[in-house]
Amino acid sequence: MRYFVAVAEELHFSRAAVRLHIAQPPLSQQIKQLEAELQTRLLVRTKRHVELTEAGRAFLEEARRTLAQADHAARVARLTGDSTTRPVHVGFIDSALYRFLPRMLHAAREAFPAIRIVLHEMTSGQQVDALARSEIQLAILRRTRGGPQILFKEIGRERMVVAMPMGHRLGSFDKVPVTELANEDWVLFQRALSPGLHDFIYGICRRAGFAPHVVQEANEGHTIVGLVAAGVGVSIVPDSLSHWVGPEVAYRPISPPAALPMCIATRRGDHSPQLQALAGFFTSRPDWSAGEDVAESTASTAGGANG
Repeated sequence: MRYFVAVAEELHFSRAAVRLHIAQPPLSQQIKQLEAELQTRLLVRTKRHVELTEAGRAFLEEARRTLAQADHAARVARLTGDSTTRPVHVGFIDSALYRFLPRMLHAAREAFPAIRIVLHEMTSGQQVDALARSEIQLAILRRTRGGPQILFKEIGRERMVVAMPMGHRLGSFDKVPVTELANEDWVLFQRALSPGLHDFIYGICRRAGFAPHVVQEANEGHTIVGLVAAGVGVSIVPDSLSHWVGPEVAYRPISPPAALPMCIATRRGDHSPQLQALAGFFTSRPDWSAGEDVAESTASTAGGANG
């Protein structure tokens, strides 16, 4: 199956042989044996041309699924058979609790029942420090400065919304223009603890021609929302925090729209099989926000959280 998939993807026996690190004649022989076993032709080939038959196209799709499942089964067997398996310590930011973390953990525990995951709630900055000290092995966080030893990979995006006290004048907007926030008092994340999110929000404001008037800072998303509910000010927060509902807070999309990446991070050089299995699994899915509408996000806003 692996030989066939290589030929089907390359549509060239010589290139497939190089990719598989074997000579071309044995590869051709293996494909012929496969077709004989299946009693159907999978490839139409001449000296210069290779293409899939209808049966070959159908078999390719199934072969890819089978090989992926075989690889997964091998990983599970290796992890289960390792009696010295250690838990994977995973850090996460509080806003990941509302959308990303539950879906990720549920899927990971089904896929890798032998891996024990130990969770630690931390800010993005704290997670980067903990990774560097090997106190955690995987982080779920906003992209921030971590140095060359920290590897970030995006796992989804969340649109940003304005959080305001109920009855606020901005509640009359279906979508709040960013410029309408120029003269408001703000509640914002501390930059020292959440530099990526802090700089992302500042970038939104700078592009609108102002800097936010911050009257209160906080460490966590639910604290931000609580202070907004108390009437301290307004804020821009990830949409997942709008799950914190109550009569005191209203949420509206911002205009122009912006979407904030969520990432996983690992420490370069950590090749433990448990970590590699989880990290590969989490990055194999395009978006763990699972249905979050980020289609409106723009390239200009997508790059703002890199600080």
